Amino acid sequence: MNRLAPASALLCLAFLDPSHAATLETRSYTVEITPMCGERVTDCEQFAYAGTHNRNGSRINLTGKPGQRPCPPGNAPCDPLGWQFYDGNGTSYFVGQDGWLIVTGGRKTVLRERGNWRN
Repeated sequence: MNRLAPASALLCLAFLDPSHAATLETRSYTVEITPMCGERVTDCEQFAYAGTHNRNGSRINLTGKPGQRPCPPGNAPCDPLGWQFYDGNGTSYFVGQDGWLIVTGGRKTVLRERGNWRN
């Protein structure tokens, strides 16, 4: 696996205009993360999430912001960074620079899959 891929995906997202996306492919899902800021903005704080279930084609679209994966107590600093999205029904979606897709409902982890970034 290319260890530079997550970092390069974040770097690409920081400098691309809103029509470009970085795509994470896991075993079950394909997720596109798109910055929602103008091309001159280098510190974008709003992103779009378009997730597609690879088997049945169902989709979910969310907006979110840069975020950090929750860490167990005593594990500071907590890495890696990524993007955090909420569906309004108590479910959170974290997409990590390191390729992790973590879906949490309340305090329960519903999905935890690692994938690969593609451009």
